[in-house]
Amino acid sequence: MQPINWEDHGYFIQDEAIQLDGCDSAVLGITDKGYLCYSYELLIDVFVTEGMQYDEAVEWIEYNVVPLHMYGDFTLVYTDI
Repeated sequence: MQPINWEDHGYFIQDEAIQLDGCDSAVLGITDKGYLCYSYELLIDVFVTEGMQYDEAVEWIEYNVVPLHMYGDFTLVYTDI
C-alpha cells in the first residue's frame, strides 16, 4: 500500500513533520501547525495487523514512538476508539 500524500489531499504538512511509515490508518488528523496526529490505540492495531502480538506492539510503540513527542513535531493521542 502506498503512503498517503497528505498534500495531494489539500493538507499542509510541515517539512519536519514526523510521518510513520505504514501507519497512515492510525492518523486521526493534522494539527493547525501541520503535524500529523496519531492514535496510540490505532498504532497498536497497525502493528498487530502486521503480525506482532499485542504486548509486542505496545512495547515497540512505547520504546520507538512515544519518545518522538520530545522533538515537538509529533502528536500522539490516547483514545478509546
